[in-house]
Amino acid sequence: MASLRSRIASLLAIAALGLSPASASASAQEHGLDIYFIDVLGGAATLVVTPERESILIDSGWPGFDDRDPKRIAHVLKDVAGLDHLDHLVTTHWHIDHYGGVEGLAKLVRIDRFWDRGLPSDGIAGLDFPDGPKPDDPLLVAYLAASEGKRTILKPGDELPLAGEVSAVVLASGGHVIGAGEAESNARCEDLPADKPEDHSDNARSLALVFRFGAFDFLDCGDLTWNIERQLICPADTISRGAGDEAIDLYQVTHHGMDISNHPTLVRSIRPTVTIMNNGPRKGGSAAVVRLLRSIPSIEANYQMHRNVATGPEDNTDPALIANDSPEGGQFIHVRVEPDGSAFRVRIGENGQERAFKAR
Repeated sequence: MASLRSRIASLLAIAALGLSPASASASAQEHGLDIYFIDVLGGAATLVVTPERESILIDSGWPGFDDRDPKRIAHVLKDVAGLDHLDHLVTTHWHIDHYGGVEGLAKLVRIDRFWDRGLPSDGIAGLDFPDGPKPDDPLLVAYLAASEGKRTILKPGDELPLAGEVSAVVLASGGHVIGAGEAESNARCEDLPADKPEDHSDNARSLALVFRFGAFDFLDCGDLTWNIERQLICPADTISRGAGDEAIDLYQVTHHGMDISNHPTLVRSIRPTVTIMNNGPRKGGSAAVVRLLRSIPSIEANYQMHRNVATGPEDNTDPALIANDSPEGGQFIHVRVEPDGSAFRVRIGENGQERAFKAR
């Protein structure tokens, strides 16, 4: 049934573009999967563009600052990726640095579909909203106006209806996680760090998604925090595809690199090849998380959006892997996955040095 739905979605997308199936297939073969990590100074905005040129933005940064973040997103979408609209906007949770940019962005680009974890007004049993948003919050009012008639709620196990060979599966939503299915017990769970105090914020209720394209896997857990991360990996690993060499190739370091997230058992279990941290100069980039990432043998490169100015060189990554030298920032990180999903390249900005990695 899932493959049939995917095929129908592909044909609808092809028809909308005015292409024949043969020409659409040829076009997809020319493109790989592109992922852009846009600097929103300690917020989040990650743009995924599929081989079929279907676009998915995960979070929209901060409001204000003369629409700084919406303008940065629109620049990457239009001027770098060469697209004229956004197909999907996924909001991981209801914190200002993740959904605050929606109003400004909707003025700059057309947004076709909105996806989120649910709102208090939806009245869904089992969902709570301990820190908002309140009905009169201007950001919520703007979000509802922009998404009217185009909004869908995501729960664990749901899949975004993407055309082609890219899949995007929801692993966590609203504090609930996907079932383990037939996954085997995770041996790393035998020596777990202790849980942290219960997180009553919306961070613990973030959406988490895994994107897959061929052998390549990309994990984005929004601002999910420690105890829910542990549920994703223990007693069984619900994230990785299976045993052996299969792992997460690209890991967006959760919660801007804060140490109330990035559960060591999770990060060691997924065995990432490359990590990208969307921290700000004074937000995220915890020394404990930087040290954790350095301790994991599978990781070949740890990228940061900014240098953490509150810590020293030993608690930041290699300066060559830091995208922005100035506190004002604005430089993005681009990951380009080969059309067959077998390898990927990471570049800072449009003209930075590029590094190549194999997908596992």
